[in-house]
Amino acid sequence: MKSRSLKSLLGTLAFIAAPVALAGLSVSQPLFESKVRTARATTSPQGVVVTRAEISGALSSFLAYDDGTVDTSERSYLSTRVNDPVFLTDFATDARTYFSSFYELNDAATSPAPLSVYPVDETPAQAFGVSGVLSGSAAIQEGVIPSQPYQPGVANQVTLQWTYYSSFDSTGVGVFDPINEAELRLALALPGATQAEINGAVAYLNQIAGNSKRLYKASWKNDYGRQYPGGLGGFVVAAVSTDRRFVRYVEFITWSE
Repeated sequence: MKSRSLKSLLGTLAFIAAPVALAGLSVSQPLFESKVRTARATTSPQGVVVTRAEISGALSSFLAYDDGTVDTSERSYLSTRVNDPVFLTDFATDARTYFSSFYELNDAATSPAPLSVYPVDETPAQAFGVSGVLSGSAAIQEGVIPSQPYQPGVANQVTLQWTYYSSFDSTGVGVFDPINEAELRLALALPGATQAEINGAVAYLNQIAGNSKRLYKASWKNDYGRQYPGGLGGFVVAAVSTDRRFVRYVEFITWSE
């Protein structure tokens, strides 16, 4: 396991967000509200209806202009919006779901829960029930957060990021983003991947996510290569159980140098 401070990790993790400064609520709140107003405009793609993609873009304001995390003041502000029926007027159902999932995941925690993950016994091909492009590019690890009172915690943003970074061979991982099954299937549709492979990978992840539908996706990279020199990267999907203690990571390589 890599020995590195969480503070230095956050700088590495933010490579996806490309932050311009540690701005905080003074910048993120007005930017968020501006994006929501734009989404509500009759001239927006879906008219006055706020779509999942639009609220996702608006909520990214709390990540892209900071260190890739939602801080306590931003979390407090979001708490006044996430269940406000007036604010949520004209939000599509899947947009409301995304907002709720984002709020749950980004809980402003600054220390990860004690989650340890380990490689599973079966190969990706065995896990997916079929071999091919996806299984050939996949790596799987899973584990559980202990339930003892002296080791509390849930699989939130900082826990998912820190555990992935410290357990897989990567030099950086982006912010985890809630995804639904349609978005998962789109991500898994790599060149050459068959429908059987995609179905198998989705089923394998849903074994953990189940009815909670807690699926999260992040980009990752390794600047130096693994078995051979040259950078590589891709995306990782984390499936989280209903009680938010068990996590299954499935990593996919999508590019290499």
